[in-house]
Amino acid sequence: MARFVVEMVFETEDERLGDARPAHRRYWEDLAVRGVLLGGGLYTDESGGLMLCEAADDRALRRLVDGDPYVRGKLVRSVRIREWHVLVGGLKLPVGRDPEPQQLGFTMGSSADSLISRIENGPRIARAAMVAGRALTAHEHRIAALIVGGKTNREIATQFRVSVRAVELHITSIYRKLGIHRRAQLASALAA
Repeated sequence: MARFVVEMVFETEDERLGDARPAHRRYWEDLAVRGVLLGGGLYTDESGGLMLCEAADDRALRRLVDGDPYVRGKLVRSVRIREWHVLVGGLKLPVGRDPEPQQLGFTMGSSADSLISRIENGPRIARAAMVAGRALTAHEHRIAALIVGGKTNREIATQFRVSVRAVELHITSIYRKLGIHRRAQLASALAA
């Protein structure tokens, strides 16, 4: 699997954007649940947005992007897909910014800074799991970040549209892979 940054620029003068927004949002939320969308958000002026995605290759991702209701409705001026590699050390945010890294799904109105924060949090989780000898899945990675961000099991279940029990099973797997036993140990295990 490879990671890609997808940049969309919308036809901002088109009145149909508002009508297609709920379908666009549902489409990307479903891709987030499937592990394709890792994070994303709109530019402040809502003229477009960035998304971090994971796919087998750029053609597979292009097919998914082409299924977006905005793209199908010709409401997008341009789409740019670039393969992206996380470098050791991650990205640093400017001082004074509040990135709110707790929410990992596609959120209409979240900023590019929030996406950068999500990306920055990702490698630490992956490194901690590798130290334990087992890699977290993309979904476990998102759940672990939400837990560290202070979300309850019920809130996580609601976000991913699954049962609380399904979330509990993922948490058990995360704990086993990281060699921990309690929620309070998660942040320090990930920072190790």
